[in-house]
Parts: sequence; structure tokens; C-alpha cells
Amino acid sequence: MPKLKCTVQTCAHNSQMLCALDAITVGGESAKDARETCCDSFQQRREGSMSNVNQSASDRSEIDCKACECKYNDQCKCEAGAISVEGSTAKQAEGTECATFECGCHS
Repeated sequence: MPKLKCTVQTCAHNSQMLCALDAITVGGESAKDARETCCDSFQQRREGSMSNVNQSASDRSEIDCKACECKYNDQCKCEAGAISVEGSTAKQAEGTECATFECGCHS
């Protein structure tokens, strides 16, 4: 299970740069660089809503990876030791990215 750092402060699952979900999905089936990926598990934090103080956040998470060309993708599971999800002011999943993505495609 990779270490997961998340800088997406606008996500309802973010708690002090950690994710309160046990598993996330990284999208970007045809991605060739990090900007073409996203955290499909992103859910925007709503104004006035409580943060996930009652959910325990962890620095580790199962990563279901749809970014087929990422060198860390092994049959849709992330095999990186650690990943970073970024997009601090995202309002939707497309505003996030897996900054750890590295294209393993052969040109």
C-alpha cells in the first residue's frame, strides 16, 4: 500500500494532508503526463460543512490506477512507494493530479 500525501485542501476527504479514504482511484486512462491524471475519488468540501474530523486519515491507501501508461501501474494497482495528489484549490476531480505519474510508454 503506497504512502499517500494529498495537498488538495478543498477535498472533503483531506485531513491535514492525509486522506480519510482507505482506497482512492487515480484517473487518466490515456495520460502521458501528470497533468492528464486526476483523483477520481475527489469530492469537493462544501461551504460550512465540517471537515472529516471524525474520519481517521492515514498516510497509506490502496490506489486503483486507471493511468495505463504510468510506469508504477501494475494491472491497475499503483506500485509506487509513495504518491502525491496535488491541486490545492481544485473544485472538481479534473483540477487534481497524481504528481508521481511517470510515463512508461515507449515512443
